[in-house]
Amino acid sequence: MSEAANGARFVFLGGCPRSGLTLLRRLLSGHSRIHCGPDTGLPVAIAMQWENFTTQLGDLHRRDFGLQTEQVRANMAQLLTGLLGEPIDGEPSHLLIEKTSLNILAFERLGRLLPQARFVNIVRDGRDVAASLLQRDWRGPDGRPFAHVSEPAAALQYWCGLTGIGLQAEAALGPERVLRLRYEDVVKKPKRSVMALLRFLGLDYEPATLNYSSHPIELIGLERDSLPLLDAPLTTGRIGAGRDLDGLVGEVVRERLRGLGYGTSTTPRRSVRPH
Repeated sequence: MSEAANGARFVFLGGCPRSGLTLLRRLLSGHSRIHCGPDTGLPVAIAMQWENFTTQLGDLHRRDFGLQTEQVRANMAQLLTGLLGEPIDGEPSHLLIEKTSLNILAFERLGRLLPQARFVNIVRDGRDVAASLLQRDWRGPDGRPFAHVSEPAAALQYWCGLTGIGLQAEAALGPERVLRLRYEDVVKKPKRSVMALLRFLGLDYEPATLNYSSHPIELIGLERDSLPLLDAPLTTGRIGAGRDLDGLVGEVVRERLRGLGYGTSTTPRRSVRPH
C-alpha cells in the first residue's frame, strides 16, 4: 500500500466549532515538522463521496469498470492526500494536520479511507461553546441565522450531537488513532497538553510551539472570528463564559457534560503566559 493511500503522515483535527481548533493550529504551526493550515472542508466531502460510491455504486464499479473495492478506496485516498499534501511534498519527516472542525462528522469514514491516519478530538465545556456560538452571525442560504447560533437550547444540542459523534469515533478507531484533547487543559497547562499531543504524533517537543508570537500566521475565513485572542497570551478567561446557560441544560446534555469531565463549577479567571 502506498504512503498516499494509507494516510500515515496525515492528522485530522475535529470538534464542535468554537472549541479551540484554531488555537491549536496557532500552537502547532510553530513546530518545524508540522504543517497545519486553515480549514479546507475537503476531508468531509471526499470521505462522504467515497462512502456513497462504495455503498451505491460498488457493484457497478466492479461489473462495468473492473474497479475493485480496495482500488476505489486507494484512488479516493490518493485524491484526498494529493489535494492536501502539497505543503509536505519532499519532506518525508513532516506531518500535515487538517483542522476543519466538522471533520468530526467523518472521523470514522476517514479512518477507513486512510487506515494509518490519526485524529484529534477537541472538546470544550458545552456551555462555553454554546455561549461562543451565540455570539456568531452565521446564516444559511436563506439569510436566516442558524438555530445553533441564535437559540441557546439549539446551541447546546448542537454541541451534544457533535461530541456524541466524536465519542463514537473514539470507540470505533481506538486510542492508538484518536486522541481526545480538552480546550481547558490546553489553556491551563499548555506545555503539558502540547507535549501529550506531540507524543501521540511521534514528534519531539519544541519550545516554538508555545512561543507562537514569534511566528505569525494568516487567519482565513471563520478563523478571523478569533482575532485578536490568538495573538494574546493564553488565558483561562473564557472558561466559565457559559455559566449563565447552566439553567438551560437538559438531562441529556448534562450527562454528556459529566461524561466529558465537566461539572457545574467554574474556574477563576486568570492569564497564563506561554512557557
